Amino acid sequence: MRVLLIGANGYIGRFVADRLLADPAVQLTALGRGDDADVRFDLATGSPGALTRFLDAVHPGVVINCAGATRGGARELTRHNTVAVATVCEALRRSGCGARLVQIGCGAEYGPSQPGSSTAEDAVPRPGGPYGVSKLAATELVLGSGLDAVVLRVFSPAGPGTPAGSPLGRHAELEVAVAGL
Repeated sequence: MRVLLIGANGYIGRFVADRLLADPAVQLTALGRGDDADVRFDLATGSPGALTRFLDAVHPGVVINCAGATRGGARELTRHNTVAVATVCEALRRSGCGARLVQIGCGAEYGPSQPGSSTAEDAVPRPGGPYGVSKLAATELVLGSGLDAVVLRVFSPAGPGTPAGSPLGRHAELEVAVAGL
């Protein structure tokens, strides 16, 4: 199966890439802004037409979008989390590849919850800041696109290399500082 992974060098994307690379049945192509991507392309500034031509050439069966920004102002978050997803959706609509889109969303789309409570999957999203708003807008774009698509809302990912700017990353930094390590 041909898989196009967008954002393969990000925190979640690198774990997804590792799993895909371990499967001999997967032919993986990584698309991203960095030099280490198989194909360099900036979703926030690139045209849907250019991405469509690439999709038609590679013809993936699945496109997994792990790209995005977690920090920055509202404009930057919108550009990297919403406009970028609009580019992917438009390119997939124009393409003849018929790939399934797997979009990585996040728990911030639901907004803050009460301490000691949990958030049900069918809870009404009420993002509490620009990041959650930009991710929810991306989810709405994907779900309203008419594409064969699914959004996975990830909550509090943690593991080796947890970004320092994330809540769990800040907590880990604080623990290290308190321990004097």
